[in-house]
Amino acid sequence: MSRLLGTFAAVAVTLTATITLTTTTVGSAAAQEPVPRAVSLIGSDLHLPHGRVVHLPAAAGGQAVLLGTVRDGWVVASGDSFRLVRPDGRVRTIAARDRTNPEVTESLSADGRWITSSAVDQADAVTLTVVDLQGREVLGGWYQNLGGDVLAATRGRVYVGGWGGLRFLDRSTSRPTRVLDEPAYLVDPAHETVFVDGPAAGVGPTDLDAPGAPRWHARFEPAAVSPDGRHVVGREGTVRSMTNGRVVRRVPVPQVGDGGFRFLGWASSRRVLLERPDGRRRTALVSCPVPRGSCRPVGSTLGAVSVPTSHAGPYHQP
Repeated sequence: MSRLLGTFAAVAVTLTATITLTTTTVGSAAAQEPVPRAVSLIGSDLHLPHGRVVHLPAAAGGQAVLLGTVRDGWVVASGDSFRLVRPDGRVRTIAARDRTNPEVTESLSADGRWITSSAVDQADAVTLTVVDLQGREVLGGWYQNLGGDVLAATRGRVYVGGWGGLRFLDRSTSRPTRVLDEPAYLVDPAHETVFVDGPAAGVGPTDLDAPGAPRWHARFEPAAVSPDGRHVVGREGTVRSMTNGRVVRRVPVPQVGDGGFRFLGWASSRRVLLERPDGRRRTALVSCPVPRGSCRPVGSTLGAVSVPTSHAGPYHQP
């Protein structure tokens, strides 16, 4: 089951190899300016719309992973904590990360209000912690028989799905509510969509509020729906139309045994971003236009690369 599933919010940005990059340091922007949406994080370089790049301050920590953009700055997971990096260069610790349990996933909710951390044990029980941006726990506990991972969180609900079906936990009740009993592969609340098994081999999309037979089905592992809801990218590298499942292009994901990748998502509705090995020690982020065009590297680093979880699904701790 892919750890890269989730919800997607719209973002307007175009990344190309020919664009001129403007590099600054966090802290140089005026405090009153709106916080620009982060597109990706490559090492300590935060890539913003229109080719702008800012360097994160040292207080953001090493090997930081981008979770997303909020009103006051950018949320990253770094070391043992979640941190808020402000445009003026200040960094505030939000809460501690789960560094004890195995198989931990982390994400920022699609509405930017919560940070969700979950872990699944060998008995398929889920340990869940949800905190707000002040570090206060708003939902948490140990839930048996949910049979899956956190797939999405937004508007007060946390969706947990997998082979055991799909449930959501509501902040007001903290009790699981069943959505369907069949396996669930990807939840996209922004477009009221969940991916389920088809009548034959393959998976496809159906309505989240009233799930039934998928509108189409194909043999692939859905990873992320584009912000405009027109395409879905799969972990095997296919980009498909959400209308009929037709493959509109393929992107060069690493092969099995090629080091793997944790991030595969969208920079915008017309551009896929994916993580690839770049030599023995470096990691690159590659940008591919949709529906056609050449894929080009955005950058590479000895550190980590990441895409907001709203555009790539929950981050899976290595």
